[in-house]
Amino acid sequence: MLNMKTMPKKIKKVIDEFQFELFDMGYSQDFRWTFGKVCRLFGEWAYYQSIDRVSEESIRAYSLEKTGCWEAAINLPGKDRITLRALRLLNNFLKGEPFEGRTPLKEHRFYTILKDHVHPYLRWCEEEKGYRPTTIQNKYWILCRYDNFLHDKMLDLKNVTIELNEEFFASDACGHRTSYKSTVREMLQYLFDFSILDKDLSIYVLKEPKRSKRLEIPTTYTTEEIKSLLGAIDRSTSKGKRDYLVVLLAAEYGMRASDIVRLSLKHIDWERNTVSFSQYKTDVPVQYPLLSSVGNAIIDYLRHGRPTEVDDVIIISHDHVTRGKLLSTPTIHSIVTAAFRRSQIQGWQKKKHGPHSLRFSLASNMLKQGIGFQVISTALGHSSTESTKTYVKIDIDRLRECSLPVPNLNSYWYTEGKEDAK
Repeated sequence: MLNMKTMPKKIKKVIDEFQFELFDMGYSQDFRWTFGKVCRLFGEWAYYQSIDRVSEESIRAYSLEKTGCWEAAINLPGKDRITLRALRLLNNFLKGEPFEGRTPLKEHRFYTILKDHVHPYLRWCEEEKGYRPTTIQNKYWILCRYDNFLHDKMLDLKNVTIELNEEFFASDACGHRTSYKSTVREMLQYLFDFSILDKDLSIYVLKEPKRSKRLEIPTTYTTEEIKSLLGAIDRSTSKGKRDYLVVLLAAEYGMRASDIVRLSLKHIDWERNTVSFSQYKTDVPVQYPLLSSVGNAIIDYLRHGRPTEVDDVIIISHDHVTRGKLLSTPTIHSIVTAAFRRSQIQGWQKKKHGPHSLRFSLASNMLKQGIGFQVISTALGHSSTESTKTYVKIDIDRLRECSLPVPNLNSYWYTEGKEDAK
């Protein structure tokens, strides 16, 4: 058996650093020994395969050879499940990603011609189109479903028709027709543009008809309810200090969840008392005054709650597996929801209760104070006041001032209707 001393230096270096990472994250000695054994066996395999460095491709190839899969851990024997788990965590470490909470239970496998071109297409989306990682991941899942749909019918792309595509888009698996159609159409156009297909099959994906947006009145909460929400959070614990800061940022600045998880120490100018960053969603720069409530909450969390030896991102995970890593945007929603659950706010369950409802509430309360659209637009980081006009629906009192009196009508049908109503 190949020992660690004779293992290629680049592979040994990555495995050693991975072991130190497991130690820093609090994994037990038994876990580190078990995962270390898997990594050593991977290093031996790589050596005899003349592979001198660790890569995602080599880790995936070893996993397929030893366990037969890269996902779908639910059907694996215990030994293979441990091997797969260790290799996936090694891959997370190699790519600089947070350790995943668990191995996916479902395998995303391609069967049609797409299997040879889906990854080049996704790289093209990243490099040429500039899509974000979450968008690319969603496209991967959509195309896998499309591929499996064709495979289940024993068909390939050459058999695609409008009717076949519409059957896929109408299936129960497709909850968002517009995004599904956009991805499939773009993929088919890509295959034709790069001469992989002789025929442009994107014309077989019909465009969705335009639909008017529902005129719903956004959910808002009063300043008293916001105070109740903040007061319901237990700030005596480390997580409580973090959760209080999360809700405070959403309530005081109207920050989106995607910006809260990325807020960094480099965004704060303590001398000028400002918070400045470019929004993740729009890339529009914003600058807020560093409110004393926010500044004190940040200092309290940094000094008495936040795990040490992490990067500059302020709000991080406290969980054992992902300790010190970035939070996901759904986690921010869960934190705000938990605060609502502990609060005394009546009827919050029947209303929207995520961080975006606090953003709407900020705009609503500013409108009630008579603050103009330009100021609200700047505070919310909108690129134009047109985006802010949606908040007009919130200001019921001002809308009432614009109402017109109903004229007296002498229509037979109008008077008959009034009499019937009596």
